[in-house]
Amino acid sequence: MIQVPRQEPAAGAMLDDVPEQLHLAVRACRSALDEIQEVLFLTDARGRFTFLTPSWTDLFGHDVHSTLGARCAGYLLPEDQARYRTLVRSLVRHPHERHCYAIRGIASDGSVRRVEGRVRLMRDGQGAIVGACGTLQDCTERHQERQRMQLAASVFEGAQECIVITDAHSHIVEVNEAFIAHTGYAREQVIGRRPTLLASGRHDKRFYRQMWASLRQAGQWSGEIWNRRADGELVAERVRIRTVLSPEGQPTHYVAFYNDVTRLKRQQEDLARLAHFDALTGLPNRVLALDRLGQLIALAERQGQRVAVCQLDLDDFKTVNDTLGHGASDGLLLQVARRLSQALRASDTVARVGGDEFVLLLANVGSTAALEPLLQRVQQTLAQPYALDGQPPRMTASLGLALYPQHGDTPEHLLRAADQAMYRAKRLGKNRICMADDDTAHGVSPEAALLDELRQALARGQLCLHYQPKVCARTGTVLGAEALVRWQHPQRGLLPPGAFLPIVVGTPLEVQLDLWVICAAVAQWARWRSQGRALHMSINVSPGTLVLPELANTVAAIVRSAEQAAGGVQGGIELEVLETAALDDLDAAGRAIEACARQGISFALDDFGTGYSSLRYLRKLPVRTLKIDRSFVSNMLSDQGDLHIVRAVIGLAQAFGVRTVAEGVETAEHARKLAELGCEQLQGYGIARPMPAQALEAWLDRQPQEPQDPVQGA
Repeated sequence: MIQVPRQEPAAGAMLDDVPEQLHLAVRACRSALDEIQEVLFLTDARGRFTFLTPSWTDLFGHDVHSTLGARCAGYLLPEDQARYRTLVRSLVRHPHERHCYAIRGIASDGSVRRVEGRVRLMRDGQGAIVGACGTLQDCTERHQERQRMQLAASVFEGAQECIVITDAHSHIVEVNEAFIAHTGYAREQVIGRRPTLLASGRHDKRFYRQMWASLRQAGQWSGEIWNRRADGELVAERVRIRTVLSPEGQPTHYVAFYNDVTRLKRQQEDLARLAHFDALTGLPNRVLALDRLGQLIALAERQGQRVAVCQLDLDDFKTVNDTLGHGASDGLLLQVARRLSQALRASDTVARVGGDEFVLLLANVGSTAALEPLLQRVQQTLAQPYALDGQPPRMTASLGLALYPQHGDTPEHLLRAADQAMYRAKRLGKNRICMADDDTAHGVSPEAALLDELRQALARGQLCLHYQPKVCARTGTVLGAEALVRWQHPQRGLLPPGAFLPIVVGTPLEVQLDLWVICAAVAQWARWRSQGRALHMSINVSPGTLVLPELANTVAAIVRSAEQAAGGVQGGIELEVLETAALDDLDAAGRAIEACARQGISFALDDFGTGYSSLRYLRKLPVRTLKIDRSFVSNMLSDQGDLHIVRAVIGLAQAFGVRTVAEGVETAEHARKLAELGCEQLQGYGIARPMPAQALEAWLDRQPQEPQDPVQGA
């Protein structure tokens, strides 16, 4: 086989025999072969290289001269040897055809190079095969690019988030399967159209101008958009858009990624409603009332005006609840809320801050005398008959009134003053209005007399504790109990906490009473532990006790002493604080809870859902347990709003890694639904009423050892 010479011939060796034109043609041919990027090769009849262009070294790294004479197959991957033999057989069967093939060779550094080639056989004058000639072209990068494109296509189609690709003029050129499934549009319905076909109408032109400005300046944009599906349903989406540029830096395409966050937005809306509005009436709750009162105070300070705060409590509401049931009492509260809203001015605010407690915020108040007609109209409106099933009840209300700046200069002070005035109205016979600084009697007031009597009761041992069990929602196993204070009054009998605790709020007796309860409850817990009863103990603390500087050390000392008496058993004491109380002074509450946590004492947030249940505030309070307020639990089976709130609170607790306890569990249906929702512990009359320690011990001994229905097993 003839090879093109690589070296210059000796001077005059061939020039005399070869015409000048042929000599020039040979040199031109050799120069062209040296520069061509494809590999040109010749082999003999046995498949050994007889000629190679220099691009062979560029492709595989092997020296041309050392390769000549070697078999072609020696440079192929072992896996491609069979394909090489098939190619040779095809060449022999079809000798006059040019064959194309793709094959993998081994480079000098061990790497694999993919090549595409063309080859045909060469024959002599008698038709015998004398070799082959052909070309090799490197397609490694092209193959890798094809693989990348296939991978990208696979990711594009398999991605769970919606992907939309548009051209530079925002016309859709491609969408993936997730987009089709999410929006309900078929591919042919959207190709060639603009993404504006998804527009919900919730965003104005300014929103889209800012989005395009970001795309032009930064090449990307991200944010949340409300879009509309093909069936008209609105969906919230978190969107990322990126600009694809040409080598010249001009936009050629836009790629948008959509994630459906509708469920998350609905949950956030539920939590926002829970944080600011009462679930039953839709009125502002305590926290929103405090916020609005702060705004009214700021405005009044600038304009030299006065603000009135009225705390309103329905008289004998519990009787309605007990006789007509929760459904009727909820209907009554809805009518009360509606009447209060209609009785006040547009500039005033009505808020529901508790079960049957409402707050009226009255702006731009003149004289106290000017308030009397308004408050009398409120009382008269509430006294009208109510449309309820059964006997229509007649309701009255007790009102406490406080004025800014006369009775306080902060929202908390004013609410507390109005609350105390309202309780004074209750004690004076109900259905009346008391001013925060009214003198209700000559000499010692009834409030001061009752406080003194309670102080003596504490010293004489007339207070006692009852305990209400908590059970596992899944198995019915008794896990612990909550300690609840009672007053064994010599004349009035056993009094519940509502009959005397309100008068101690803000007095030194509040802390004394709390410390007595803590000591008594921890001592009982130690006795149960020494008896082999592994129960946890929950103890309520008031706002005044919560912010004591030495609370953590004091409680820790009491608990450590009890642990030693119980044989060294540690853990099992949990303090409970009302959510609204903790939020009155969030920073102080957070510091107190953290200090107790360092001493091994955990905290529960009681009546969760009645205050500002926001993620930011919950994150600042390192509590271990959330107690879902009984008002939501009681109505969850008949009220979808309450059910959504219970579900949201349980989800929130799970997200923060804290336990949930549902209060007010009254039926087996409540227990089963709460267990289904993921609530961990149950507490309520359907399981057991609060009872003295000995009665609880007897109740525990009657409980079956096997897992049970939490309510039926009780």
